[in-house]
Amino acid sequence: MLHAVMLGVAESYLGALAVELGHRDVALALLITVPLVLGALAQLAAGPLTRWLGGRRRMIVAGATLQALSQLGLVAIALDQETALWPLLVVKTLFWTSGAVIAPVWNAWMVSLTEARTRERWFAWRSAAVHLALVCAYLGAGFFLDHARHLGALFRGFAILYGVGIVARLTSAVLLRLHADPPPEAQGQDAPAGSGARLRRALTAGEWRVAMLVAGVMFGAYFAVPFFTPYMLRELKLDFDTYALLTSVAILTKSLVFPFYGPLAHWLGLRPVMVGSGLLVACLPLAWALVPTVPGLVVVEVFGGVAWAGFEFATFQLLLQGSPASCRVEFFSLASSATGLAQLAGALAGSAALTGLDLSYREVFMVSAALRGAAVLLIATPLGRGLTRRPIRTVLVWLSNIRVVAGVERRPVITNTHPEEADPSSPPDPVGT
Repeated sequence: MLHAVMLGVAESYLGALAVELGHRDVALALLITVPLVLGALAQLAAGPLTRWLGGRRRMIVAGATLQALSQLGLVAIALDQETALWPLLVVKTLFWTSGAVIAPVWNAWMVSLTEARTRERWFAWRSAAVHLALVCAYLGAGFFLDHARHLGALFRGFAILYGVGIVARLTSAVLLRLHADPPPEAQGQDAPAGSGARLRRALTAGEWRVAMLVAGVMFGAYFAVPFFTPYMLRELKLDFDTYALLTSVAILTKSLVFPFYGPLAHWLGLRPVMVGSGLLVACLPLAWALVPTVPGLVVVEVFGGVAWAGFEFATFQLLLQGSPASCRVEFFSLASSATGLAQLAGALAGSAALTGLDLSYREVFMVSAALRGAAVLLIATPLGRGLTRRPIRTVLVWLSNIRVVAGVERRPVITNTHPEEADPSSPPDPVGT
């Protein structure tokens, strides 16, 4: 819950801070892509760091603490109204990387802590509660910033919000320290020794189709994600309270519909839910391109919340199920790294299309829709199944070479049986876009 508060008051408004500081499209894309790629690469070190620190709990607490303290830099940037790009880029990279590196460890830890539970139901209700906390924090922050603007103290308002984020994340770290951490023997007796051996085991024993689907969809999503905030604030000329209300609709919708995905997955199966919601996700940026009014976009955001909730829920469960018990941290490290590289590729490609090809925001959104849809259709068909039968190293190299989220982000977590606190490192998922 406290992590969600930090997301709502601090991380979710990093893009808005950059816009208010005067950064333009290329700089905004860099602020998305550089932290993404470094965070993705840092996740490959999650396994060795966890063993060096002596356990998953210690690793997660250390990362959460560093993420909290990194926000001191955001406070300083806001108070000084620093318009140079590099300070914000460095601080955001530290903030992002410290959160990203603990994501695979968090996912593996959650598998151990929920062994005795019905995961679909437990994660559905937990995700609902987390998103409800997130939307309350996000809305409150939006109204607070709008009030601060009217008082002529907008940047001081940003600084106060980041101070709240620091307190929330530090308190979260303290509470995480109180959780149990099952001993290594509870995680599987056949774990290979050595980081290289564990990575190879994860590559050969893990189920990678879902991870490739997530990466493909996020490639298409991040083709447009860096540009939703400037589109709303510059082209639609929304004030902060309207901006917060609009983008919070999807978060609130997610909190309301998450509990229904447990029974739906039990009835239909996780894979049909994943494919259906993935196709809905592909339609969202097309709707953004065609609907220019705030009332219309509210309806789009409702559908966005339903779509992203289903996609995150199903992919999280399927990834958890497909992770080898003996090397879960390494599996999630590789999967998260692939997703991060795909997000980087998408953001770079979208930025190139916007500036080099002189596309409008709406045209970029249309391309994003096509890319998302292609990822779902290809990986959900026999052609896609043939692709994922190739050696995983080939697929990852292919993915890393093709490179291609909206206002607020979170990261999908993942299982394998038929009938998220969302991972704390998550970049805010493209909630309703």
